[in-house]
Amino acid sequence: MTAYDRLRFGGPTVREQWVDAPRAEFLTPVPPTWPLRTERLVLRPFEPGDAEAFAIGWASEEWTSLLLSRPMNRAEVGEMVRRRMEPGDGTFIGLAVATHDGTVVGDSMLHLQGTGLSEGEIGWTVLPGLGGRGYATEAARAVLRLGFEHFGLRRIVANLDARNDRSAALCERLGMRREVDRVGDFWSKGTWTSSYEYALLREEWVAAQA
Repeated sequence: MTAYDRLRFGGPTVREQWVDAPRAEFLTPVPPTWPLRTERLVLRPFEPGDAEAFAIGWASEEWTSLLLSRPMNRAEVGEMVRRRMEPGDGTFIGLAVATHDGTVVGDSMLHLQGTGLSEGEIGWTVLPGLGGRGYATEAARAVLRLGFEHFGLRRIVANLDARNDRSAALCERLGMRREVDRVGDFWSKGTWTSSYEYALLREEWVAAQA
């Protein structure tokens, strides 16, 4: 609606009143109070200094082999962290995961999606040399709680490379069920790969907390 239209019609157009305004009021996610704390970890928005912690991991072809992205150099990692620090529309929550003493051990994310932003996708990484300590499980449980309790999601999924046995086992520890097994569906790093989708409903998560 132009300024001229406002003078002519004396108010908002139908789209502004019935589409844009309700969307801004009801479909703009309200962020939680950061950081999130667990027994051993702190989950928080990214900071500029996090780039150094992730640089070694992202430089590794082995570490990135099961991720969607190719290996990155330090400048590219710095740009990635900068992008994750941008406010955006609130539907993508990217979090650095650190121990209580401030040591960054990985990251996690929650992507709000679906009709009315009622669904979400969860993801995680643990930096090289830090696997096997339960960090991903502890962080993922905190992110599931964030999705179901704070954002009121009805369903959360995890998509992963079918070769990623550790992440598949983590999904099952979280109580998620494998719903989809796609064979040769994704072209990644020069080869066709297969993928799994795991899912968890809010009522299943609530029942598991009892």
